[in-house]
Amino acid sequence: MNFVQSTLKKAKPIGLPESRHDKRVRGKGLRGLHVITPSVEDFQLGHLYVLNNSIEFLSYILCHKALVKESNPKMSKNRVLKEHNKAFLNWFKDIIFGEDNASKTLRKLGLKEML
Repeated sequence: MNFVQSTLKKAKPIGLPESRHDKRVRGKGLRGLHVITPSVEDFQLGHLYVLNNSIEFLSYILCHKALVKESNPKMSKNRVLKEHNKAFLNWFKDIIFGEDNASKTLRKLGLKEML
């Protein structure tokens, strides 16, 4: 074998980096499966977070905040937001499943059976 061939055999390829875990982690894990079941409050908080960050729900969010503010005109912005967060999911569920022209996305994220 000449010098170039022996050097190439020892060289590591350039490109995507190798994982530092490749040699240690093969096959099944040793610790098993860890399942987390959120509480109802945590689930609703996560659901509200998803809805608040979806453009399709913006009009519903603004409408509900306006209703909360209208029913309690002396409420501060923070209090309106707390009341909105507390009541929005149930209000949204009632509104969305009462509309005939609601999109599939709105109905799926309404999660009628889980709330």
